Amino acid sequence: MSRIDIIDDFYSPLDKFKRTIRVYLPDSYDADSVKHYPVIYMTDGQNVFAHPRSARFDTWCVNRTLDALWSEGKLDREWIVCAIDHEIDRFSEYTPWAYPDAQIYEPRGWKFLNNLTEFFVPYMNAHYRTCTGPENTAFIGSSLGGLMALFCGRERPDVIGRIGAISPSVMWADYRCFEEWNSKLPNWQKIYMDMGSEEHITVNGIYMDYAGIVGDFYRHLLDIGYSAADVTFYVDPGGVHSEVCWARRFDRIATSLLNDAA
Repeated sequence: MSRIDIIDDFYSPLDKFKRTIRVYLPDSYDADSVKHYPVIYMTDGQNVFAHPRSARFDTWCVNRTLDALWSEGKLDREWIVCAIDHEIDRFSEYTPWAYPDAQIYEPRGWKFLNNLTEFFVPYMNAHYRTCTGPENTAFIGSSLGGLMALFCGRERPDVIGRIGAISPSVMWADYRCFEEWNSKLPNWQKIYMDMGSEEHITVNGIYMDYAGIVGDFYRHLLDIGYSAADVTFYVDPGGVHSEVCWARRFDRIATSLLNDAA
C-alpha cells in the first residue's frame, strides 16, 4: 500500500523558515528495499494528495490516481512524488519576474528554483531511493505553479526533464514566458501542457485568459522548433481553473508525461 511521509520541519538556508513537504511513496517502496524510483516535484503541496492533513478544500488526489494507474498497468514505472507546500505569499514565491504594470508581488521565483535544486532535490536523493537525472525528474504545477514548471524547466534542463505545465499562467508579468522561451533547448525534455476551454479568471484586477493564451504559447513552442513529439497539448472541454478539473485530468497528465512508449 502506498503511503505519504509528511516532513513538517524542512529548513533551507534560503528560506530561513521551516516549511512542510509531503512525500508519496508507491506501493512497492517498502516491499523492495533495493528498487529506485524517479521523482515528481509538485508545487502547492497542500493541495496535491487526498490525505487528512491536506487542504480542507479540493485536492488533486494524486496518490489515488497514481495508485490506480499502476494497478491498471497504465504506467511504465512507479514514481515518488515530492509535494512542496507554498509559503504564505504564494504569488511572490511563484513569480519569476517583476510584474511591470502592478508592483504587487516581489518576484521570488528564482529563490524557489535555487531551493529546488540546492535543497529539495538533494534531500530527496539523500533520504529516499531515487533515480537521478533529467529523464527521471518531473516538475508539475498548476496556474502560477504551471508557470514555475516552465520557468524551472527552462532554467535547469540539466535537472528537470519532464515539465507538466497545468493551466500555466504564461500571460503573467506581461507575457515574459514567451520571451524566455525564445529557442528550442538542445537538452532532452518532454512537456505536457493543458488548459480548460472555459478557463478565465481575474486576480487583483488582472484578467487572465487561459483558454486563449495557453494555446498561443503551445503554438509559440512549435514555432521555435519544438515538435508535437516534444510537447503534448490538451484542452479540457468545459474545464475551469480549479483543483477539481486538475484532479479530473491527472490520469492524462501522468500517462502523457511519465510514460515513454510511443
